[in-house]
Amino acid sequence: MKLSAKLTIAGLILAVLAALGAGLAFPGDYPTEQQAQRTFTLPVDFTVVRKCLVRKDGAKQIITMGGDSEFVSQQWSEIGAEVNPKEILNADWRLQLHGTLTVKTLDDYIGEQVVDLAQDVDITIDKLDSQVKLEKGAERLADYAMQTVFTRSGDEDTTVELSLRQKIITEAPWWAHGIADRRVKASVEKTLANQEAAIRKFIEDNKDDVPLLPLR
Repeated sequence: MKLSAKLTIAGLILAVLAALGAGLAFPGDYPTEQQAQRTFTLPVDFTVVRKCLVRKDGAKQIITMGGDSEFVSQQWSEIGAEVNPKEILNADWRLQLHGTLTVKTLDDYIGEQVVDLAQDVDITIDKLDSQVKLEKGAERLADYAMQTVFTRSGDEDTTVELSLRQKIITEAPWWAHGIADRRVKASVEKTLANQEAAIRKFIEDNKDDVPLLPLR
């Protein structure tokens, strides 16, 4: 091989090493947004599931069931914790709640940060829909949205649909963006898997401890 060719190859290698070294020495902020969905069935009648969630304060626990956060406080700005007894037999009754849920994050990328989540809960005779969204971005958590939907499925089952989307600011150099994407994606999927396991346990632990009345 000619000397000029060897020098060219050596120069290219040095350039690559220099680029990698610069990436390690000066990692830039890289925002990665990842999302996942998960669906499963509970072999428990929806009415029982709904009563467990409402009467055992499951609305706030749903958010922290994934294991990536812990509960700090909760405030409801619109409260209607009980349906008017006169409407018990009304098949179209609806209970809507809006509040702020404060949690502390426990994520490897985000670290421990206290954040506020806007929470909306919509409950009808056949469905409970809980949605939360980050009110204000934090240092590493730029966006966060979770939805948990419980739906009556036949006479004895309840379908549960989970979805989570989060945008995290990582300290990843340009050549590690794909790695950051995969790790955050895996973290989102793990959160939903943990949430499913926690929901199953929560319902199993409380299904025999709900009052018979009201029937709905």
